[in-house]
Amino acid sequence: MSTHPQADRERVARRAGVAAAAGTAIEYYDFAIYGYLAVVLAPLFFPGHNSFVQLLGTLGVVATGFLARPVGGLVFGRLGDRHGRRAVLMATVAVMGTATTLTGLLPTHASIGVAAPALLTALRLLQGFAAGGEIGGAASLSTESAPSRRRGLFGSATAIGISLGLAAAAATIATLSALTSPEQMNSFGWRVPFLIAAPLLVAAVLYRMRVEDSPVFTEMVQRAAPPKAPVSEVLRTHKASVLRVVGIAYSTMTTGGIASVYMLVHLSAVLKYPLTWSLWLIVLIVLTPLVATPWAGALSDRFGRRRVLAAGMAGFLVLAVPCFWAMQQGSLTLAVVAALVLNVPFSIQQGVVYTQYSELFPTRVRYTGISLGFNVGGVIGTGLVSLIATWLVSATGLTIAPAFYIMFAASVGLLVTGTMPETSRGDLAGEQEPTTPVHGAAAKQTEAVR
Repeated sequence: MSTHPQADRERVARRAGVAAAAGTAIEYYDFAIYGYLAVVLAPLFFPGHNSFVQLLGTLGVVATGFLARPVGGLVFGRLGDRHGRRAVLMATVAVMGTATTLTGLLPTHASIGVAAPALLTALRLLQGFAAGGEIGGAASLSTESAPSRRRGLFGSATAIGISLGLAAAAATIATLSALTSPEQMNSFGWRVPFLIAAPLLVAAVLYRMRVEDSPVFTEMVQRAAPPKAPVSEVLRTHKASVLRVVGIAYSTMTTGGIASVYMLVHLSAVLKYPLTWSLWLIVLIVLTPLVATPWAGALSDRFGRRRVLAAGMAGFLVLAVPCFWAMQQGSLTLAVVAALVLNVPFSIQQGVVYTQYSELFPTRVRYTGISLGFNVGGVIGTGLVSLIATWLVSATGLTIAPAFYIMFAASVGLLVTGTMPETSRGDLAGEQEPTTPVHGAAAKQTEAVR
């Protein structure tokens, strides 16, 4: 049982939830602005006569960021399971903010030639490295700090942060697009969203410094030494859980990626709706989860994680084709309604998955397990989703083609969900951790965490 009184535990849970949401919001703002600016950045860093090839080149750099995520997940996950969640989460947001700010200072292809896309790719890889450590830590911190019967609700803080970050990125770019001419946007306007990352970085680090580490992790290291090799341990003893997270992450990040981030490319580049209008629609799309996500998290506390998660995936199977068909009818109103409706099942998924990931692993390897599974799923999910969706439209000539990829990914998620145990009734604070005596260097680590 926790040594924290109930009122104190609620306070710790709220602070941890805010820290997880705020830090994740800033990291996803940083990571998303590149994707939202893909249409603008394409001719600046990948000049050529074929605009479609330019766009594919820019989206390819988007994908490289996801390739670095598993590496970041392994590095930061290991540190987080050995030294605590709080310090590592400060490091991830610092690296992300620095890489994003430097991207805003890059010269373009016109100034330094092929070095420009090379530097852009390098900084995108650094962003991906930092992002790889964020979700595992944020999900661990928020769920481990929550009362056991409200983990779904507090665990949804990570998803709320993602929505806020994506919305802030889209709103910033939409505002710039409205206030600047195309020439100004190509000249200096595209840099502004990246440079905003600098003050956001300072704010995030300062806030996370004020947050206590997870009480569940702190109690664990009081009883036993942290794992010496969490990566080896999680792969040796929790392989099935890692594979489940990979499958669920692939499914939710593919369906959600097409319904949200890729939607800007689809609406503006494929269906030829105005860019500024498309950006404001994206703001509405990514704000939709702010209402449904905590509600879904609370429902999962009552009815179980598997039922709520499966409901979200089934929603994509039902809605994907009708919504994409409605978007291509040429009506702005119909496109808005269809895009918003398509994001309802995404909101339901987001309210559950981060708590579900946390509950699949014990405290001693939770950060590593989530980070590894989530980021491998992300490489084959969100990392490739815009490329695959854009290629499907080009190869088939059907603007509705991305809907079929959504349905495939949702089906994968349903199959994996069917293999998972129901985890909502367990108590993270009551886990039976190994009782290895704490002495020597391990004792110093324990005292540092305390």
